Amino acid sequence: MTSQASIRPYLNQAYLLGLLMVAVGLTLSPFLMGMSQFWLVLVWFVDGLCTKSINNKLSRFFHNKAALLLVAFYLMHVVGLLWTSDFEYALKDLRVKLPILVMPFVLSSMEPLDRKRFDFVMLVYVLSVFIATLFSSASYWRHDYEDIREISHFISHIRFCLNIVFCIAIICWYIVKAKVPEPVVPEQGRRVEGPSNSIPAFGLKTAIDRFLQWFLLFWFIYQIYIFESLSGYVILAAVVIVSAVYAFLRWKKGRGWRIGIGVAALLLLAIAALVALRTVKPMMEVKPVDFSALEKKTAQGNYYWHDTISYPVEDGKYVGLYFCRTELQEAWSQRSDLPFDGTTANGENLEATLARYLTSKDLRKDAQGVMALTDEDIHNIEQGVANYNNWKHPGLHSRLSSTLFEYNLYRRFNNPNGGSLSQRIEFTRASCHIIGQHPWFGVGTGDVPQTFAQTYDEIHSPLKEEYRFRAHNQYLAIAVAFGLVGLAFFLFVLLYPWFSSKRNHTYLYVVFLCIMLLSMFSEDTLETQAGATLFAFFEALLLFAAPQKSMDVNQ
Repeated sequence: MTSQASIRPYLNQAYLLGLLMVAVGLTLSPFLMGMSQFWLVLVWFVDGLCTKSINNKLSRFFHNKAALLLVAFYLMHVVGLLWTSDFEYALKDLRVKLPILVMPFVLSSMEPLDRKRFDFVMLVYVLSVFIATLFSSASYWRHDYEDIREISHFISHIRFCLNIVFCIAIICWYIVKAKVPEPVVPEQGRRVEGPSNSIPAFGLKTAIDRFLQWFLLFWFIYQIYIFESLSGYVILAAVVIVSAVYAFLRWKKGRGWRIGIGVAALLLLAIAALVALRTVKPMMEVKPVDFSALEKKTAQGNYYWHDTISYPVEDGKYVGLYFCRTELQEAWSQRSDLPFDGTTANGENLEATLARYLTSKDLRKDAQGVMALTDEDIHNIEQGVANYNNWKHPGLHSRLSSTLFEYNLYRRFNNPNGGSLSQRIEFTRASCHIIGQHPWFGVGTGDVPQTFAQTYDEIHSPLKEEYRFRAHNQYLAIAVAFGLVGLAFFLFVLLYPWFSSKRNHTYLYVVFLCIMLLSMFSEDTLETQAGATLFAFFEALLLFAAPQKSMDVNQ
């Protein structure tokens, strides 16, 4: 007994170290993400052997239905090997999703963390995400990227945005949970020396903590802005709505507080809707063209070509108006060494990029228009920047503009190769075709890539080979691999913890579940190491390892 008591603190520290490795690795080190799983399993075995508690650990695991379901979801991928032909991909998929097996098993069978250690894990996680954003911001401020997604240096920008949004929720939770010390009230008949303590003490440490919390909150919101991730914007808006609803239903602050929260939430929604409408409306308003009123010749006396059919629309303006290709080619050769009929640095058609850029600056596609461009504009075009306004004013405006351009290109010319939205439409078409052919049990764990490759040919998709990806939707990805039966089980696994116990209705878990559920509509979140680890770690941490008390804003 003495031996077990002496080694227990070291085992607790080793377990905490494993959790911290995951927290840091999620956004800073894929190697650490993988290494942490083996460390946690090793700690589990050493702890069980040294304290002779393996049977107790297994008992805790087998009596935890939510943990059993998560592990069963992973084992479904193992069962899917029975009707798989591509075992190389199947084993890779099993390796990527390994956290969904390890995290629920280990964290549900270990003792829950106390509040101090739980807070420390969350703090290290938030600080790790903050450090990762410093690298991203440095690249962004230096314009050291061709595509905004490149500023995420360690994991994909989509998964990075999920981490950032969750950090926003974590900080909000700690801001609300933080309490100013109560005033010291002397006992009756007892004299208190020194100044009166009728006003709560707000010391330097508390002030610094509050400042850092609010700084990080606005810093992370700024990061979502610069990443131009449409799913990031949507998920952040959803988190705000969920937070308002949660506060409205759960806070025991009286009727006035509830009314205030409801009014604030409605105001935020109204402001967001007005901003979005004001941003989108000019991009969608394409004014009718009176060809008889258009000028026929350039300043050099060459004829313009006016075309509203063969060219796309950029921010509500026809790219094909006032087009003189001869002058455009001659003038470009004087401004750049890149060939006019070649490609930009990111592989896009240079002529099309130049035409779109000139249109976005309200310049005509002639010699005067090219000569009016600055050296910075020329550099942008060479790098593949097609819209001056999107480069000059990044953020929501840029993302909406790009999305509308992609959609119009797909709708008018059946060209889905221009951007992520139109490509996802093709991904969905292919996914639904596969599900229709294999409705009940899917194609198996390993045959997903080859089935998609065949399906794109079968449906005569206009997608180029380099853009023919998988579903990019986790629900469709599960249905493709395991059919509608597998999809139904997956949804049950996701929603069971919420419906099974009110103890799981904590703010952090509600928000995290919301983030995961929404992210899976636009991304196959669990098909990468970063996404699978993010889901498995916080699902297990918040359900099984978090302290049972003080997890609600009411407590």
